[in-house]
Amino acid sequence: MGFSVSASAAIIFISFLIAAATLYTAWDNSYNNVQAAQEDWYNRRISQLNTLVSLNASLGSATIDNANGYYNVTFHIQNSGVTQYLPYWSVVYDGEYRTIYNVSDDNIGFISDYTYLFPSQVAYLNVTRIPLNTEEHSLVITFGNGCWLRLIWHYNGTDVLLDATPQRGCPTEVS
Repeated sequence: MGFSVSASAAIIFISFLIAAATLYTAWDNSYNNVQAAQEDWYNRRISQLNTLVSLNASLGSATIDNANGYYNVTFHIQNSGVTQYLPYWSVVYDGEYRTIYNVSDDNIGFISDYTYLFPSQVAYLNVTRIPLNTEEHSLVITFGNGCWLRLIWHYNGTDVLLDATPQRGCPTEVS
């Protein structure tokens, strides 16, 4: 015949418990995601504050090949901060993105096979087959945490010179 009032109340109560459990699970997952994002932000910020990568020498070394009309530059990049994971590095050479790990596919790459660059170690980054003219060239090296090192140089007819002190920085937040 009819459904009892206590049975109806039990169904409504069970429905309420299921809805509350679903909402709690959603809230808990959201809270955990926010906490993980905040922890990642703090870790990245600490990494950025402790990133100190610069040139070891004023330029490094340059090899000029007058017969073929090009020169090569090797930058001695020294890490004085936290350990760097080099597969996360990328470069922009004269405004174009280039790979950094395989010098055979373009003209930029490491001289040795590096994975990590520990504090006080030096990585040798080679830029090859640069046309032998007086044009200014730039190389922006971006690290895994978003920090960067910008190098600008040119050939003056007899030697390769840095045009300015290497610039470096890290991204800042916009509020």
